Amino acid sequence: MPAEKLTIVNLSHLAWEKKLFQRPQQLMSRFAAMGDDAFYFALIGLRRYMEMGIEERVISSGTLTAQNLPFMPLAKRLTPSRAATMAILRAKASAPLKNAPAGRRVLWLQNPAYVELIDKLPHDLVVYDVMDPFSAFRTSDPRVAEREDRVLRKADVVFTGGRSLHTQVENRHPNVHCFPSGIDFGHFARAAQSGNIPRDIASLEKPVLGYFGAVDERIDWKLIESICRERRHWSIVFLGPLVLIPEIPIKEPNFHWLGAKSYDQLPDYLRAFDVCLIPWLVNDLTRFMSPTKTPEYLAAGKPVVSTPIPDVATDYANEVGIADTPEAYLQACTTVLMRGTGPACKPPQSRSWDETAAEMRALIVDKLSRK
Repeated sequence: MPAEKLTIVNLSHLAWEKKLFQRPQQLMSRFAAMGDDAFYFALIGLRRYMEMGIEERVISSGTLTAQNLPFMPLAKRLTPSRAATMAILRAKASAPLKNAPAGRRVLWLQNPAYVELIDKLPHDLVVYDVMDPFSAFRTSDPRVAEREDRVLRKADVVFTGGRSLHTQVENRHPNVHCFPSGIDFGHFARAAQSGNIPRDIASLEKPVLGYFGAVDERIDWKLIESICRERRHWSIVFLGPLVLIPEIPIKEPNFHWLGAKSYDQLPDYLRAFDVCLIPWLVNDLTRFMSPTKTPEYLAAGKPVVSTPIPDVATDYANEVGIADTPEAYLQACTTVLMRGTGPACKPPQSRSWDETAAEMRALIVDKLSRK
C-alpha cells in the first residue's frame, strides 16, 4: 500500500465543540494534519443542536470537516424517528466515501450505535475505537452490548482507550491495540509558566482545588461536599459542561462551578489550580476509564489527587495521590498542597496525541496493505 492519503469518516456520539475537545477530536485533527481527509459526524440532541450557532454545526479547516447532526424527535424511542435519523447520517457519511479512491477508505466508529451503517457505507477498512464502557452508562440503550458484539465481528482493527478497557476486548477480537489517553503536552505545559489568570477564578480565595472535564454522573458528589465542609477556606472549582445531569447538587459557599470553558482557555484556568482533582466514583462505569485529564494536569506540574480509578492507579501510581475514602482524600490534598506546583512534566509513560495518531495510522495502513 503506497503512502497516499487516507479518507477517514468518523461516526461519533460526541459533539465537535471547543468546550470538550476529547479523544476523537484530538485524533481526527492529527490525521488531517498528516494530510489525510478526515470527516467527523456526530449525532447530538435536538435541543442542543438548536442552541448551536450555524458556525458550530459545520466546522471545516484544511482537510478536516466536522458536522454535528440532530437526533430526530424521540429517535431513541421510536423506530421511524431513529430510521430517519440514521438515513440522514448515512447520506452525509456516504458522500466523502463515494468520492474517495478505493483502497484507502476508512470507516471509524466511536460508538456501537452505528453498527447498522457499516454494511450501508462504502469502505475498505473498519476501525472501532473503544473509548468508553457504553453498557455501564445510566442512559445506555439496553441493546448496546449486542451492538458492540456486532461491531467487533465486523471491525478490521480495534483500538482501546485504556488498559482496563483493553482487558475487556482483547480476547474478543484478533487485532486489538491499547492506546491510553494521549496528551497535548505543549498546550497544557503553558500552565506551568507565569501568565494570565481569568478574572472569575483569580478572585477566589486560595488555595484552589480544581477539576475540569464533563460534569456528569461519574462525580462523587458526597466526596466533594465533604471536602467543602471540612475545609471552608478552600475554594473547590469545577470547569466543564453539565452532561446528563440537570444541576450540580452542591450548595456549599466555597464550591464554584464556573461553567464550560474552551479548550484554548484551559491552561489559563489550570494555572490557578493549587491541586487538581479526579473525584470520580469507582463503579462499573469508571473502572474501565482512563481519564485524559491525568496527564494534562501533570503537564502543568500540578499535584493531582484521584480516587482509586484502576487505570490511574496502575499508570500513574508514582505521580498521583490515590485515596479511597473522604478522610484519606482530604489528607492527600493537604499533603500535596504543602508540596506545591512544580515545573512542567511529561510523564514518561504517556504518549503525545501526535505519537498516538501516527502509530494508529501505521496499523491502519498495514492492515489495508494486507487486505
